[in-house]
Amino acid sequence: MRPADRAVRSRSWHLRVLDVLLFPVALLVVLLEDVVWVAARDFLRQVSALPPLRLLAGWLGTLPGWAALPFFAVPELLGRVGEVWAFALLYHHHVVAGVAAYVVVRAVATLIVLFIFQSCEPALMRLRWFAWSMHRLKTLRDWARARLAPVMVRLRRAIGTTRSRTRTRFMAWRRRLRRKRV
Repeated sequence: MRPADRAVRSRSWHLRVLDVLLFPVALLVVLLEDVVWVAARDFLRQVSALPPLRLLAGWLGTLPGWAALPFFAVPELLGRVGEVWAFALLYHHHVVAGVAAYVVVRAVATLIVLFIFQSCEPALMRLRWFAWSMHRLKTLRDWARARLAPVMVRLRRAIGTTRSRTRTRFMAWRRRLRRKRV
């Protein structure tokens, strides 16, 4: 075998191993993007219609990027307080309440971050390092979608050919969610 052929074969072996190792990361990225992010964005769209939040979003939208950055500390502080609260609950053997407190506080903090981001996005994108970071995140998302595309096609094909109760329930929920979104 020629050295060039060995190099190509070796490179393809390394890429396969890398694909296997990074597949869970790609799955997580797509799951977060398609499920969590969309649900959070839809929820925020409804809540942002409230007059006080609409005024706050308008005011945040007038800030320059550098002035908007400190507002991201608010949800972080909220998250830290939630961690202390959850730890106190766990310390007193309230496991379910501690885990629930942590999850709820982190979810609320994430929604606040998303609200701030949506309100200040044009100004934030004028910050060179922020725009570069967002570009990198979008590149990662596109890479994850490309890696998962064949798997998703096979999964959809497999789900589409079976007539299980799970598939029927899943499709009913999907239709219901689509109707609510429209």
